[in-house]
Amino acid sequence: MNQDEQFIGYLKYTGKSVEDGLLDIRKSAEALLGFDEILRYFLLKEDPSLTKIDFEIPIRIRKGSWDALIPDIIEKILSPEGILYLYAANTIRKAANDGFFETGIVKDVKKTFQNALIAIQWSIKLATHIGSFVKSKFDNVRIFKENNETYLEILNQNNEKLKVPKKYADLYANCPENLFSKNAKIIEKDRILEFGIFEDGQEKKVTVSEKEKYIFYTQDDGEEIVLPELKHGQYVELEGEITRATENTNTIGFRYKEHTLFCKPEKGSIAKFKNKIISSEIGHLFPKVKILGQVDRADKNGEFKEKKPQIIFTEIKPLKNVENDPSLFNLKN
Repeated sequence: MNQDEQFIGYLKYTGKSVEDGLLDIRKSAEALLGFDEILRYFLLKEDPSLTKIDFEIPIRIRKGSWDALIPDIIEKILSPEGILYLYAANTIRKAANDGFFETGIVKDVKKTFQNALIAIQWSIKLATHIGSFVKSKFDNVRIFKENNETYLEILNQNNEKLKVPKKYADLYANCPENLFSKNAKIIEKDRILEFGIFEDGQEKKVTVSEKEKYIFYTQDDGEEIVLPELKHGQYVELEGEITRATENTNTIGFRYKEHTLFCKPEKGSIAKFKNKIISSEIGHLFPKVKILGQVDRADKNGEFKEKKPQIIFTEIKPLKNVENDPSLFNLKN
């Protein structure tokens, strides 16, 4: 991207499917709405005062990619004398009347947007590193200080380390599970999602490809019954992928036929099985497995009408042989 164009950062889709700058209207609308929600979420965390301004994000269609851009002039736009490039005049006047421009925040608007984009990138890096966007706490963490800033060194299931400023780790840990879902939904084999930022004369970017899509995409099931073939009380053996393991709720996520199901052990805690979630023989953080158990469609009223089923499992078997580990989760003994 040409830095002479003066942008703070961007969301972009690249790949063969957008090489002519094409993305259909519905996907474009969903991408922009998703970016708007993500950006506003992190801006609110950085500076709640910015929520007083209802800004828009320009897009540019060009050969080779589809881009949603944050212009460098945004801090000028947020001043009473600024040009009305993104904002309606009455919005600017209202912000001025509300005392927004007397807070001293305006001079830091560009930095606030940059910080929000940095937080977005760190959230993606962390989720990709751990393999989950619903991780409520970190295992195998070393906390240390460097140049008066606190850092976490997080070890994932592949024994890879990631050094993260604590403030961004805290933001990630409290993100809504579906925050990136709208944008991740559009990812395909030939369409990669990219978040970029221009800072100190350099372009820094992170990407999410099809193989990482499941980490960020949450199926919106609406009012339809999910997997109606799975009846309450039915014994099942389902093949899919583990997508997460959360000890405080004693549940795992199980990806099956494009849906992520909550699964609970029939007895015991998943904590004692966490060291078996990955093996060098499997070579994948969230292995493909067969889950054995019973379908549960009990709702909060005690009726068996829950639209999305849960699986109460007794056993989980890896679909690849693991030496000396015939069962990934075995609760029978």
